[in-house]
Amino acid sequence: MFMKLLYSLLLTLFLSCTLFSEEETCALMIGDEIDPEEYSELLGKKIYFCCGSCVKAFDSNQAYYIKALPALAKKFSATEQKKLGVDKIKLLDQRFCPIYPERVVNPNSKSVEYKGKKIYFWSSSALRRWDRDPEKYFKEAFEKGHLPQFK
Repeated sequence: MFMKLLYSLLLTLFLSCTLFSEEETCALMIGDEIDPEEYSELLGKKIYFCCGSCVKAFDSNQAYYIKALPALAKKFSATEQKKLGVDKIKLLDQRFCPIYPERVVNPNSKSVEYKGKKIYFWSSSALRRWDRDPEKYFKEAFEKGHLPQFK
């Protein structure tokens, strides 16, 4: 009896971890652990993030992030994606912030014109850092492949 109960408990725990493991890290701040209290609800589905900044960014451009990030896209069927307008989205060449390269940008992100092209930033603080030494940050981001619009 005890072994059967223990087996059931372990199986339940394993299944819970397996179901939750897909969302252990934030889709917008790559590598950051999610906070179960920070989420957005879309078409009856909860999408978990690491912080309120990510929730706000996602909510400002849901269809873009669903198209840009496979982890989010797989949460929605083709019909749901069409309903959300994902099929009409054109992705930016640039995916990551040059200052915070683990953060995913979108067309509504802060931006600046540089050498005739638009560069997107995660936040106003990233843009302020950029403004202190654009050549340094450009060189670093370009070498790491975070500014594909300049290739």
